[in-house]
Amino acid sequence: MKEIHQNIKNYFTDLITQNLQDFELVDGGQQRTIGDLVESKVIEIITTDTNPLISEVKLSTGKKSMEDVSVFSNGVRYMLDPKSHNVDSEFSMPNLTSISKIKKLYRTPNEELLYVFVDYQIEGQTVLIKDIKVLFLWELDMSMLGIGALGKGQLQIKNLNHDLVISTEGKEDWYDKLKVEVNKYLDKQIIKIAKQKKEWE
Repeated sequence: MKEIHQNIKNYFTDLITQNLQDFELVDGGQQRTIGDLVESKVIEIITTDTNPLISEVKLSTGKKSMEDVSVFSNGVRYMLDPKSHNVDSEFSMPNLTSISKIKKLYRTPNEELLYVFVDYQIEGQTVLIKDIKVLFLWELDMSMLGIGALGKGQLQIKNLNHDLVISTEGKEDWYDKLKVEVNKYLDKQIIKIAKQKKEWE
């Protein structure tokens, strides 16, 4: 299965790299942000692909979904979520997904979450595609991740302006490390709520 996952990742890396090109912005004609435009182009590339390796493609049905598009191959559902990044931005701390959804994902057999990271730069009216990486959630090293106090806890990349650090530990070891970080986060939340409660005594 590990080899199959790697083949899928490599396939989508090549597919998007070959098809996502620099593009021109049209004055007054763009209602989406540039990042949204980049991500929509990634989704279009995935959904219009006709490789027999993929048995089915489905767009997400809600804004709260972890993925924008799912593809099915060899009995596995691969959920893909594009993340665009302007390399000239001063700071970037994108949300990935909630820790509760990650817990559910790890309890669901034959489902995997991948992120499509696209670096871009703007020169005049041209959007230049600088770099593309496709990574499984569990390939994102914990050293560059944090948990933000949004909802029940949101996994975030601390600063996307830094190079992505790739984990080689494997899925289960990555999840064990996440559980440690989640418990640290929850302990801090308990202390924070206790202080807030004391203010109302």
